[in-house]
Amino acid sequence: MKKPLRIVSIGMALMIWAGAFSLPALATATAETAQPQTQTQQTPPTSDGSGDTGNNSSSGSNNNQASSGGVYVTEAVVTTTAGGEVTEVHEGDRINVVLRMVDHPAATHNVTADEIIARVDSTIFTFTGPAEVSQLFQAEDADGPYYTYVLLFRDVIFNGGGNTFNVNLSYQNTSMAMQQLSPTLGQCVAEEETPKTPNLLMRESSYGTTAITAGTPFTLDVTAYATKGEESLSDVIVSVTLPDGITLTGGSLSTYVGTMAAGSTQKVSFNVLPSAAFTGGVANITVNLTGTGSETGTAVTGTGTISIPITQPDRFEITSVELSDSIFLGETTSVTVNVVNKGRDAVANLEASIAGDNLGVSVSNQYIGNVNPGTENSVDFDLTPQQAGELSGTITLTYEAADGTTKTLTQDFATTVQEMPVYEDPSMMDPSLTEPEQPSGMPVWGWVLIAVAVVVVIVIVVVVIRKKRKAKALALLEDEDEDL
Repeated sequence: MKKPLRIVSIGMALMIWAGAFSLPALATATAETAQPQTQTQQTPPTSDGSGDTGNNSSSGSNNNQASSGGVYVTEAVVTTTAGGEVTEVHEGDRINVVLRMVDHPAATHNVTADEIIARVDSTIFTFTGPAEVSQLFQAEDADGPYYTYVLLFRDVIFNGGGNTFNVNLSYQNTSMAMQQLSPTLGQCVAEEETPKTPNLLMRESSYGTTAITAGTPFTLDVTAYATKGEESLSDVIVSVTLPDGITLTGGSLSTYVGTMAAGSTQKVSFNVLPSAAFTGGVANITVNLTGTGSETGTAVTGTGTISIPITQPDRFEITSVELSDSIFLGETTSVTVNVVNKGRDAVANLEASIAGDNLGVSVSNQYIGNVNPGTENSVDFDLTPQQAGELSGTITLTYEAADGTTKTLTQDFATTVQEMPVYEDPSMMDPSLTEPEQPSGMPVWGWVLIAVAVVVVIVIVVVVIRKKRKAKALALLEDEDEDL
């Protein structure tokens, strides 16, 4: 009779052992299939009976909240009901909550998984029934043996009003005291109490997608937002304060919006014109919002600043290209590009490159640097063509404008390369290139001068002789008169 009883006892023991592992294993599998978003895990319990919950918002916010009497929450995980990742939980959302536990009392009293009962004790969360308990795994530390296991709370409803997940942990069929745990679920967003009077905010602003150039008008759109509240706002006004050098092309600096319901938005537009001489770089425009509670008469205000980068127009230009109309093969010539900066801002990091056919350049890239406003500069490239015919190319200038954008200018050029002439027979040389042969002897004009000189001498002699004869004759007549 004892033998059959022994067999029955062994069989019952095997069944209990199998049941102890099969049911908790089901909970473990369930928790694993949820694929929770893992948070920072707390360290195992220390010898002083405390557990470090870390700084993770989904775990306990401090040691006392997540531990009680040797029982600790080492990790708190929140997922969707389908096991998906959760970043924020709002009022009315349904979630799964997974708590990873360290339990010294359960191990000390040899509690089984089906004797562990966990219920939610909070108006912040709604959960019916006990949590599912995974398989128990035993370990030991300085405080003695302990169990680690997982509590799975399925389909929990977040009611708002906080994010503390209060749990009552009890042990059936034992005299052990109930444990109370309060881990914090950081994903749960506590909704703020709705104020009576809404506030006014500048929700967004826009001035287009293109860069703003000085002297060019643009439209500034501002969206006013009335926050949540129990009353609407009346006499809402949106105005702008403009810096020096910025004006409106028309209209007023203030726009009367009127009534705005709580939670509503209203777009207001201003036509803005930066002066052509504006060199401030950034225009800081202040948006002012005012209104009054329609029931309480409470005055509300709001401000916002819009920083708009404004650049001067880019007036960096190529003025001319210098290149001979034709060159001879084997000779070295140069092509020159002249530039001028007519703008009000400097251009930076000017670089020049050349490319083309039959150029024979040794240096194809040059760095020039900055070109200040109101100044000129030039770039030269030496050319040594290798064959007769056409020589053509393009010079590319790359620089940084005042607004930070990289811009490019190009200039094409072309000329003709001629063969160098070869002169073997002097008679075949170009007469224009030969000096005329100088005649030998006295030139004709020399003889002409000599003849003229002779004639002049003869005339002078004749005149002198005549004067002497005339004087002599007069002397004779005077003598005769005296004799008479």
